[in-house]
Amino acid sequence: MKTRIISLQFAFFFKDIVERPDRDFGNLNSEMLNIFDAIPQVIPVPRELPPDVPIMILSSEKKDYICNISRSRIDFIVNRIDGDKSNSELLKDFNAKVSGMIKAILPKQEVVRFGMVAKYFHQDDNATNTLKNKYFTNAVDGAEELSLRYNKRSEAFGFKINDILEISAADAVTNGKLEKGIFIQSPMCQPDPIQSLYEITYISGPE
Repeated sequence: MKTRIISLQFAFFFKDIVERPDRDFGNLNSEMLNIFDAIPQVIPVPRELPPDVPIMILSSEKKDYICNISRSRIDFIVNRIDGDKSNSELLKDFNAKVSGMIKAILPKQEVVRFGMVAKYFHQDDNATNTLKNKYFTNAVDGAEELSLRYNKRSEAFGFKINDILEISAADAVTNGKLEKGIFIQSPMCQPDPIQSLYEITYISGPE
């Protein structure tokens, strides 16, 4: 599998600041069928700090599931820990868990906005040259590291959307093996960012 999903994230943004999210969402793990089997972390965050600082962190022992709970939002993250699992299997698991999160969170707090972010890794032994040829001029010839970040604003259903895309040449370790390639962080609503670099199938397709 040349292109792999590294992690998937779903964020719930509350309408109001929650004073004690550790109380309001104290039963979240049981409602999620105890997927967060590690000891939860409760952090005594002063109210003077921004409301998006996590107060409670739930996670699985393997760290494949993580949930950060703050006064203003909840972030649910699925991490790839099995290099052999296909992208479609990871997405199927993510969608099922997000469905459970929605059922657990919405009755407790009004959510006014949500966000989805995916991180990918595409194996490429000449990643720097690939990025240079696609996005840069000859001014970067000889560069050993390249990265870019841009925000392409769009509109959907009357809402302004920030499509922030980050791309960089990077190394990754898969099943104990170091690989060179391209790291991409992208909103999940955006078509496969690899598609703009290589004419291949969408990352969400079956593998």
